[in-house]
Amino acid sequence: MMAAADIARIGEQLAGLDKPGGPAIWDTRIDACPARAADPAMVEHIRHQALLRAYQSRYVLLPSEGPGDTVERLRRRYDPKALVQVEAARGQLEDELITPSIEAARAAAQGRDWATYSEALVGAVRQAPESAFTAFLRTSALAADHYRNFLLQSSADLLAEASASALGVVGEFGPAQSALFRILIDEFGYGAHDRKHAVLYRPLMTAFGLPDEYNACWSLFDTPALRLHNTIHCLFQNPRHLFLQVGFLLHAETSYQRSTRDHFRYLSEAFPAVDARYFGEHAHIDLHHTRMVIEEVAAPLVAAHGPEVGFEIVAGAELTRQAFAETGAQMLALSRAFEAAVGDGRAAGRAPSFERLDAAVTPAGAAGLPNHARVQVGGLGVVEAAVFAGFPSGAFGRVLEGAA
Repeated sequence: MMAAADIARIGEQLAGLDKPGGPAIWDTRIDACPARAADPAMVEHIRHQALLRAYQSRYVLLPSEGPGDTVERLRRRYDPKALVQVEAARGQLEDELITPSIEAARAAAQGRDWATYSEALVGAVRQAPESAFTAFLRTSALAADHYRNFLLQSSADLLAEASASALGVVGEFGPAQSALFRILIDEFGYGAHDRKHAVLYRPLMTAFGLPDEYNACWSLFDTPALRLHNTIHCLFQNPRHLFLQVGFLLHAETSYQRSTRDHFRYLSEAFPAVDARYFGEHAHIDLHHTRMVIEEVAAPLVAAHGPEVGFEIVAGAELTRQAFAETGAQMLALSRAFEAAVGDGRAAGRAPSFERLDAAVTPAGAAGLPNHARVQVGGLGVVEAAVFAGFPSGAFGRVLEGAA
C-alpha cells in the first residue's frame, strides 16, 4: 500500500503549483502528513485526495474571473514536470483503491445476459419507491442542512459534470462513439452555456449557502464521496475500461431518471424558491439517454465484438450500482448521526465558514481532541469532537480554528 509518507511528498509537490491564496479552482493541496499514518481512515482519505488531484490535472480549469496573471499561473498549474509524481502514483492508487471494487463487480456479473439485465434494470428503477434520502428529508427539521451536505459532497463531479465522461469519447471506435458524443453534448447544454448541466448546478449551491466555484469545497469532501468520484474517473480516464464505461452510463442514466425526479419534486415542494432546473432537466432527458445507451451503444458493441463485451457492460453497471448504494447509505447514516447530535444539544446545523477551517479529522482522530474542540462536518454543521468520534466510518471534518 502506498504509504502516508509517499503521499506527503506528492502533497508537497502539488502545493507549489499555485500561489498561496490563489483561486480555489487551482487549489491542488491534499492533507498529506506522515504523522497521521496511525489513523488508517485518514490515510485512506488522503490517498483518495491524491488520486482525485491526479484526475483533476487532466481538466482545463480557469477561475470565473482572472487573477491578473492567468497565463503564468496556468503554465505553472499544468507544468508536466511538476505533475509527474502524482501521475506516476495514479496507477498504484487505482489498483489499491478502485480495482478491488471492479473485480467484485465482475464476479457479480458472471453468467448474466446484458440485454436481460438492462430490461430488468429499467423496470426496477421505474417501479422503485422514493429514494431513502429524500424520504428522510421530508421528516427532518434539519432538511436544509442535510441537503446542503448532499450538494457539497456531489459537487466534486457535478460542478464539472460530464468532464470525466468526455475523456471516454475521444479516439475512434465506430458508431457507438457518435451516440456517446450526442449524450455528452446534451450534458454540455448542446452548446448553450446557460443550459450546461454544471452551470445549472451552481444556483443550487448558492441557494444553500455554498460557494459555486469548482473545487471550492474540496476540504470538506468525505471519503465515500471521494471514492465515488474517483471510481467514475477511473473508468473514464482509462481506455481499457471502455465497456465498463458503457455499463456505468447504463446504470447511471437509468437511475437518474428516478433520483432526479425525486429531487426535483422534493425541492419544488420544500424549497419552491430554489432554482431546481438541474434536476428537472435530468428527469426529462435521461429517459432518452437510457434508450440511446441500450440501443445505440451497448447493442452495436456487443454485436460487433462479442458476448464478453456484454459481460463487461453488466460489470460496469454493477460497479456503479454498488458505488451509488454505498455512498447513499453512508450519507443517510451521517445525516441521522448528526440529527441525533443536534437533538442532544451537541451539534448545530450551519453552512461552513471556509476561512475558519483548520486541521482535517476523522472520527478516529477526533477521540484525541480537547473537550472544547468543535468539528465542521461537511456541509451539515458543527459538532462536538467527542460526539464526532462516534460518527459513521468515512465521515470527515475540519476542526474549527480556535476551537482546538
